Amino acid sequence: KEKAAGTVPVVHTDNQAKTVSVVRRSEKSQTKQTKFQGFRGVLTGFTSQKEVFESSVEPLVHEVLQGFSATAFAYGQTGTGKTWTMEGDTTNEENYGIIPRSSHLIFDTLGDLDRFETSRVTVSYLEIYNEELFDLLLPVDKEDTHAKLRIVEDKSSENRGVYCMGLTEKEVENADEVIEILQKAEEKRRVEETKMNKASSRSHCLFTLCVTAKEILPDSGRVMERTARLHLVDLAGSESAKTAGGNQDRGRERKNINQSLLALGRVITALQTVSKDGAYSGSDLAGRVPYRDSKLTRLLQEALGGKSKTCIVATCSPSELAVDETVSTLGYAQRACGIKNRPTQNQMM
Repeated sequence: KEKAAGTVPVVHTDNQAKTVSVVRRSEKSQTKQTKFQGFRGVLTGFTSQKEVFESSVEPLVHEVLQGFSATAFAYGQTGTGKTWTMEGDTTNEENYGIIPRSSHLIFDTLGDLDRFETSRVTVSYLEIYNEELFDLLLPVDKEDTHAKLRIVEDKSSENRGVYCMGLTEKEVENADEVIEILQKAEEKRRVEETKMNKASSRSHCLFTLCVTAKEILPDSGRVMERTARLHLVDLAGSESAKTAGGNQDRGRERKNINQSLLALGRVITALQTVSKDGAYSGSDLAGRVPYRDSKLTRLLQEALGGKSKTCIVATCSPSELAVDETVSTLGYAQRACGIKNRPTQNQMM
């Protein structure tokens, strides 16, 4: 579509300096360059799926196996490759996205029987559509039970933090089972064609792998049990009525998507301020950060400013047509880099 419109790329990346520059032209043909920096890594449209995974989420998977919960989410304008980044082509190993690759790495690591005495992995898949919660792993004949889902905060000894009560957790034995579950669940996801994307996601989706493993410590021979969750989040893309088009139903979806993303932006801005001020006590943090403004931000509470290790993959279009959305996305990502989490390790001897 960009080629058909005759647009030119206005985004320039520097992989070494880890910066992204965006050139904007005014009505008087004057140009202004905005540079964004502070990122852990910068990738291009020519980066392979394998390289994206290795530079972003692979380190988080290893942390999960050490008992640290982790979250990775893709954020950006609709049509910029968020779902491709998170899922990819599940029928082609070379084009696997972050979810299939994370699953393979987890099971490949747990397969070392000299290191791990026992292990258990479960998966869940939650969809947030028009601020309602849906369980994507429910059988078709039980889908009307989605109303039982609700967001709660666990303050018990298990200390799961904020999670969705009533969500199906299915035990899996290998990565192939995870991919099969992912493929079946994808048939239920809300997607629709817009001017920007033939299969635009109309909802936010959270895929979670919970890993419990007993590791034999090499020095003492004692067994350490660790439990952690890896949350992989595919956010619906931000969009405007002018660029995306659509009917009245699409307008309602767009309104809910944009409102939840605006709530996410307010949380990120508040957390950046809290991080700068150094005020990080629990009650003070809860009072200053608007987590409850949307279901999305409530569920991401542990990932943003909480006990989780977190990675944000910001996807952008290089096209001049999307320059405003690209600047907005990079601004989100740059502010998020200033957030300081307090990861905790969940393990017992």
